Amino acid sequence: MRSIHPYEPYVPQNAEKLIIGTIPPYRFCIKPLKLFARDVNFFYGSRDSAFWELLSAATGKEFDYENTEAAVNQRKDLLRELKIGITDVIKSCIHKDGKSDDKSLEDEEEKKLKKLLSQNSKINTFLYTSGRVKTLMNAFADKREHAWTVPKKRGTVVIDDKKYNVTVLYSPAPSALRGMGKDGAKIREAQYREVFGS
Repeated sequence: MRSIHPYEPYVPQNAEKLIIGTIPPYRFCIKPLKLFARDVNFFYGSRDSAFWELLSAATGKEFDYENTEAAVNQRKDLLRELKIGITDVIKSCIHKDGKSDDKSLEDEEEKKLKKLLSQNSKINTFLYTSGRVKTLMNAFADKREHAWTVPKKRGTVVIDDKKYNVTVLYSPAPSALRGMGKDGAKIREAQYREVFGS
């Protein structure tokens, strides 16, 4: 079954940065939705994702973890306060065997991000939530590639003659810490504090 992205981009009028991921887990992309306790029906709303917990640690904001409009609005309010929008690069795909990791995504159809960027000209920075996003975003780049510093967590990309700063975040996925060693959780949280903290 083909997975269809369930959310429109959320981009406040004052947004200067844009969080870009791939696509929500399979159970968020099918009908009827299969949400669990502590899931939130919004970007990175899976109970298995550490994204909003990391933002909470970075900003001091507390969130409800439940499938309510209030929980969604808490997240939107913080993004608006931080002048950050959020979207994903994939419009639809196949979640192979119903798995949600980026390696299991096949036959991706990309969103029309160039249109989104043209409508939100204040955006000057991208925050990718995985290395896979970095690869997929090459399709939108004028030269089909990014320019990276070493290590490749920061760089730039030019889209329609406009240069954007890029930071690749450590993935909030549960599997992300496996290759980061015993201090992986601390390293990831420190990066989120640096990027999102005041």
